Amino acid sequence: MRERSTGAPPSALQFVRQLARDFIGASAGNRLEDFGDVPVFDMPLVGAVDGRDPVFQVFREVVSPGHLMPPEILERYSGAGADLSCVSVVSWALPFSQDVRRSNRGRDWPSPLYSVARNNGGAIIFGMSRRLTEQLRGSGFAAVSPILTEEYDAFRSAEHGLSSTWSERHVAYAAGLGSFGLHGSLITPIGSYVRFGSLVVNLPTGPAAPRMDDYRAPCLSTGGETCGLCRDRCPAGAISENGMDKEKCYVRRNEIRERNLVGYAGKYRMLPSPIVKGGTRKEGYSLGCALCLCGVPCEDTDPEG
Repeated sequence: MRERSTGAPPSALQFVRQLARDFIGASAGNRLEDFGDVPVFDMPLVGAVDGRDPVFQVFREVVSPGHLMPPEILERYSGAGADLSCVSVVSWALPFSQDVRRSNRGRDWPSPLYSVARNNGGAIIFGMSRRLTEQLRGSGFAAVSPILTEEYDAFRSAEHGLSSTWSERHVAYAAGLGSFGLHGSLITPIGSYVRFGSLVVNLPTGPAAPRMDDYRAPCLSTGGETCGLCRDRCPAGAISENGMDKEKCYVRRNEIRERNLVGYAGKYRMLPSPIVKGGTRKEGYSLGCALCLCGVPCEDTDPEG
């Protein structure tokens, strides 16, 4: 790790926000040549939280007992003698572009445009996480993106069902980016039709947005009484007054994969990215659904914000 210059360091929030915007602005992969160069993502929303915040201990109760703790993972991947007096977690939300969102409205199956954008978006997030980590290290800071490490895994657990050792949605909540909706996604100021990434760095957090005291958006806390349109949009019946049934959603996504993946991979430019499941990691493709997130009030804004 290169020795950094003396003087007051920048905040994690300010530094990573600029790096993230630069990356998305310059990324050739963020354009879909098969669909007239439509962008996958618009500019990111970025938040930050102290890596020693007690909320990360809570994640070991509500996400997985093995959820990674920011100071520990940063120490493991830092050079000898790194100053870890400050540990910050920076999270970013990448909103799908308007063209992508519009293409998925009013459908029973996800559109080809959304499907390719969703798949390539995964490759963008992994590439962005890697590049930002490299840039921070090149500037003399200790940095790690947990999804790039051997400690990251996604799996099934008896207590929590589909789970992982680093939940990007929960990390985004910790960083003040929003609260959980009835559909299980985080409703941010730029909506719920987003994907998340994050990293850990030894910089002071900076002027981060305060986290909501209640992790639930009004639609979730009232069981859909204030709004339940996502429930009506879900073709799998995976959303109820109790929230998202991850197993039903998972079954539907597998149906989508079996129905479309081979054809799309042969027709469109699909970017591979690491698929991590049950201790294995291999390059592959990933399709999604997200029909519950489009054509609803929280598609591209927070209706309660």
